[in-house]
Amino acid sequence: MRTFLVSLLLAVFLISTASAELLTTANPIGQGKWAFELLGLQNQNASNNSAYSQTAYGGYAGYGLTDKLDLLVNVASANMSGLPTGMEISGTAIGANLKYAVIEEAPVSVAVGLGYKSTNTTIKTITTTNTPGTQMMLGIGVSKIMAPFIPYGGVAYRKTASNGTDASTQLDGTIGSAIAWSKQGAIFIEYTLQSITLTGGTNYSSGQIALGVGYKI
Repeated sequence: MRTFLVSLLLAVFLISTASAELLTTANPIGQGKWAFELLGLQNQNASNNSAYSQTAYGGYAGYGLTDKLDLLVNVASANMSGLPTGMEISGTAIGANLKYAVIEEAPVSVAVGLGYKSTNTTIKTITTTNTPGTQMMLGIGVSKIMAPFIPYGGVAYRKTASNGTDASTQLDGTIGSAIAWSKQGAIFIEYTLQSITLTGGTNYSSGQIALGVGYKI
């Protein structure tokens, strides 16, 4: 039972180290421009148990390769709480995403994207185990500039592997808004509902709240 629980929580950790990172708003950064964001995430109902939660902190650096194509690099660190006595799970993740703006404010912006993430998870029970993982992502998002607000929504499909073995598939639906305080800076707040199917057929939902601050130069 303990071995199954460790495997389940590992899969959940790999799933939950990101919000709508694939797209955020559908608006492009702009060729030759940089954008940065710091954010915190809170996941509830981890591994389909209301007692388990996960907190993550991370950051993004984005660069406009063209007027329509952006490259985003992200890093995150996370840990889980509410676990059984004697168990600790923490880890780090680093990833890269490409986002392409298909439509710009006509009358909304639409973007598509893909991403890849590499993780390393540390599980402490009687012994300490470090396990690598990967995640592939595909998504589409829509946003609309309604200054100072930029409401956005998106759908992302994720496939996660743990130590080279398929761990889960996932469909995320996200709604949120950027709230601009200047032409360069904005606060982001969003909610993501995750529908997760673990290898073996177990399916459940998990909610995630994210809060971030971004700046473009």
